[in-house]
Amino acid sequence: MGVFKDRKDRWGNGAALLLLFIGGWMFFQEGTARLTALAARQPIGAFLSEEEERPGLLERASGVHTLASFLDGQETVLAQADPSYIHFKEEQGAEGQLETGETETGETAAAQQEETEAGTAAETENSEEAPAMAATEVTGTVYSAEQLANFDFVKDQFFYVHKSTTVYPEQLDAQTLLGKDMTLPESDEPQILLFHTHGSEAFADSSEDDPEHNIVGVGNYLAQLLSEQYGIQVIHNTEVFPYSDAYSMALDMIEENLAAYPSIQVTIDLHRDAGGHETVEIGGKQTAPIMFFNGMCQTPDGPLEGVENPYLMDNLAFNFQMKLKAEAYYPGFTQRTFLKAYRYNQHVLPRATLIECGTENNTFEEARNAMEPLADILYKVLRGK
Repeated sequence: MGVFKDRKDRWGNGAALLLLFIGGWMFFQEGTARLTALAARQPIGAFLSEEEERPGLLERASGVHTLASFLDGQETVLAQADPSYIHFKEEQGAEGQLETGETETGETAAAQQEETEAGTAAETENSEEAPAMAATEVTGTVYSAEQLANFDFVKDQFFYVHKSTTVYPEQLDAQTLLGKDMTLPESDEPQILLFHTHGSEAFADSSEDDPEHNIVGVGNYLAQLLSEQYGIQVIHNTEVFPYSDAYSMALDMIEENLAAYPSIQVTIDLHRDAGGHETVEIGGKQTAPIMFFNGMCQTPDGPLEGVENPYLMDNLAFNFQMKLKAEAYYPGFTQRTFLKAYRYNQHVLPRATLIECGTENNTFEEARNAMEPLADILYKVLRGK
């Protein structure tokens, strides 16, 4: 019995040592990955391929399962779980370069540091004025031909018909509106006349001491974006007309500019609307929504005499095409296009539009931010993008 017990103890101790050895080996081979998974709050399976998830003992003993094999191709998972992993990888890459003999002298390191700091300073200095990048991917809705062939769908989805007017199916025929060519060739001459029939319209935080801290200041930014970012030259008229004669005086100004600059093919009457306080986030910025506006030159009883518009269908097409671009690239940015009885100086050109931006309850910055997507929408339609 004593001999048997002694042999049993030796076998037991040997088995324990073997288990301890295997456990230690597994910890060294997977321990770092397991700790990384724990820190990132991800299962270790996220860092192992199907073949690596349960490797055999002989494969473990061969030493092929290193930390690199566990993490290879899993940077995205780690970065999403723990953003600090990105910095870890960058530091690891920098250390790796030094270890491979690409050592830097003090002078080189200092020079590179200087360049980095200068670049960062320049980026910081320009960041406030840098406009949002133009949208290149469709993130909103693209409507089907079947949907757009339905008059009731088009009217209810894209338009608000004021009680002062009416609209007929042939006026909102999507095929007709989309079939009109609204594009313009590139030119160094002015192509857009931007103005404000109600140039004194202000915002929640507008200052009386700063006359451009209102809709005119918003227009300044739109003109800057169109000319500098998109190469579309703009004449911006900043005149403020008295409310009582605003539309008639604005018409005189429009006609003068069209005579002086025959290259102008677009008029934009930029207003500020009235109402509540709404914003939509675009490019990380709180942005006031906009609304396209069309004068229909008709009441529910029929056409208005003396205020005809030979470009009515073109005006509708211009706004409709911009509205669909906005729906596709900037969802939530545009409200339904407002239709009202009169013509609002839209009879001067085929590409004449009136745009409402924000309300008196929006801030100046929110309205100014809206010019970035608006400039892109104008560019996409006028350049056929």
